[in-house]
Amino acid sequence: MGYKKMNHSNWANSQMDNKIIKNKKKVIKSIFIILFIVLVLAIVYLAYIEYRPKFKNLTIELGTNMVSIEDFLVSNMYEADAKILTDLSEIDFTKVSEVDIKLSYKGKEEIVRLRIVDTKAPIVEFQDISKYIGYKVNAEDFIVYKKDLSEMTINVTQIDDTNEFKDYVVKVTVKDIYGNETTKDCILTITWLKPTVYVELGSSFSKGTVLLNIGKDADKISQSEIEKVNTMVPGEYIINSTYDNKNYTSKVIVKDTTPPELELKDLTIYDNNKVTKDNFIKNVKDISGEVTTTLKTDIDYTKSGEQKITIEASDKYGNKTEKTTTLTIMIDNKGPVFSGLGSLSVSKNSKIDYNRGVKAVDANEGNCNFTVDKSKVNTSVAGTYYATYTSKDSKGNKTTAKRKIVVNHDQADTDQKFNTFYNQYLTGKSILEMTSTIKSIIKYNTNWGGDDPVWYGLTNTAGNCYVHALMLQKALTKAGITNRLIHTIDKTHYWNLVYSGGIWRHYDSTPGLHIVGPATDDEKFNSDAMKGRDWDRDAYPKAE
Repeated sequence: MGYKKMNHSNWANSQMDNKIIKNKKKVIKSIFIILFIVLVLAIVYLAYIEYRPKFKNLTIELGTNMVSIEDFLVSNMYEADAKILTDLSEIDFTKVSEVDIKLSYKGKEEIVRLRIVDTKAPIVEFQDISKYIGYKVNAEDFIVYKKDLSEMTINVTQIDDTNEFKDYVVKVTVKDIYGNETTKDCILTITWLKPTVYVELGSSFSKGTVLLNIGKDADKISQSEIEKVNTMVPGEYIINSTYDNKNYTSKVIVKDTTPPELELKDLTIYDNNKVTKDNFIKNVKDISGEVTTTLKTDIDYTKSGEQKITIEASDKYGNKTEKTTTLTIMIDNKGPVFSGLGSLSVSKNSKIDYNRGVKAVDANEGNCNFTVDKSKVNTSVAGTYYATYTSKDSKGNKTTAKRKIVVNHDQADTDQKFNTFYNQYLTGKSILEMTSTIKSIIKYNTNWGGDDPVWYGLTNTAGNCYVHALMLQKALTKAGITNRLIHTIDKTHYWNLVYSGGIWRHYDSTPGLHIVGPATDDEKFNSDAMKGRDWDRDAYPKAE
């Protein structure tokens, strides 16, 4: 019995193991089936995503300025690979229309429809009106403002008879070309006196302001009632009148709706300056006589360059004007500018006033002090020198400028200079040699030499015929030789007459074709350089 029992137990265990194995197989099979289904669904989904239409037709309201690729997509997941191929700039978005739009997704093209529609009614501000007996209804009279993106028409219910003083109901309809409409019942009051009149502060006021037909109804209201209205004082005024035993009134409302006049100016300042709002205001005024101005911009003084500045002007009735101007902040990195530093020409040993007529003006700070370094100017010796002027502003910007100082020579300087020249080039030479030497060293130009031709000739080693003749005269005189300066009648040429060996002869140290000498009168006159010019023969000794 025990053996059989053991067998039965083993059999039971075996059956249990088989059952477990079968269950495991079922689970595994189920998992595979689920995975397969998921895989199939994923494939189907991916195929759907890939092959379904990526774009849709689009309807937009008239007035939409532009559309983008996102507007046409069925899902934003396609945005990265989608493009609009149609040139949208060629589409007129101001008109109702239908347009084919070509799009692409990953290079594959699709055509969709863009519809531009108008479903919005016109925007209209209506008004009730007052008119006179016999008024013919005009649709525009009931419209204060209308706006639509397309053309509009206005229709009203016509009233054949407006010969009674009463209120009429007028239906006013504003309709665009696409059938969208805005409608309102407005009141038409037939009267001779406007029930309410608005008058701007400071404007003129007369019977014509309150009467609908002044030519017909001027006698229905007294001038004294008109004079009750003071257009310089805001408020409400009641004008009364009686006509056909009936009392009429008109309310006149004087009010200020006009903003102040404001005129601004641009400003340029340096970085260490400040400004107030008043610095920007060129002119401000208002009919009320009271204007408050406000600087609405926080000025950044730490930033150089241009800043837009806004200023507001408001009157006591709340009317406001806002204007914008420009503030330019400059960095102060330039020193003062000198004026009055023209060349100075002074006599030897004179006292020079270096400050006279000189100013150093800084664009930021105005007049600045300056110093003068005159250590290199020697007024005891003729010559050209330079004084150095220096000025500095409070920020340390420095300017240095030089001024030319000419110390004029005197006769002693001329004599000394000539003696040096004479000793170096002319000592011991004959008249002809002296003439030739001056001619070769002192070149020709057209300058007459100013107040001291000899000094000019020696300093510049040049001069005209007058300079050469004076130098030769001075040399001959120093050598003890009798001579005279001679010139043509028209004074276009100067040279020298020299007396030596008991006779007079002509000598000419001017470079060019002139005969150097010695020459007789006939030889000098007939020379090519003279060109027929003569001298006063009676005024000079004869050279024969």
